[in-house]
Amino acid sequence: MASAREDISFDSIKRESDLEMLVKNMMQTNNMIAHLKDEQFEMRNEIKRRDETISKLEDNIRLLKKEKRWNMLWQNSLEEDINHTQIALLAVGVISVLFTYFMSR
Repeated sequence: MASAREDISFDSIKRESDLEMLVKNMMQTNNMIAHLKDEQFEMRNEIKRRDETISKLEDNIRLLKKEKRWNMLWQNSLEEDINHTQIALLAVGVISVLFTYFMSR
C-alpha cells in the first residue's frame, strides 16, 4: 500500500533489477574477457620462449654437425700426416741401414 502511494510500480522495480543483473553480467563478462586476454598474453609469451628454445637447439645442432665434419676432416688429416711420417721414418731407417752397411765394408 505504501508503494502504491509513492507511485512505485512493480514493473519499474523489475526493470531496475533486470538492469542491475544485466550490469553485473556485463561486469563479469568483462572480467572474464580480461582474464582470458591475460592468459592469451601468457600463452603467446610461452610460445615465443618455446620458439626461441627451438631456434637455439637448431643452431646448436647445426654447429655440432659442422664440428663433426671439422673433426672428421681433422682426423683424416692426422691419419694422412701419420702415414707420411711412417713412410719418412721407414725411408730414413732404410737409408741409415744402407749407410751403416756400406760404412762397415
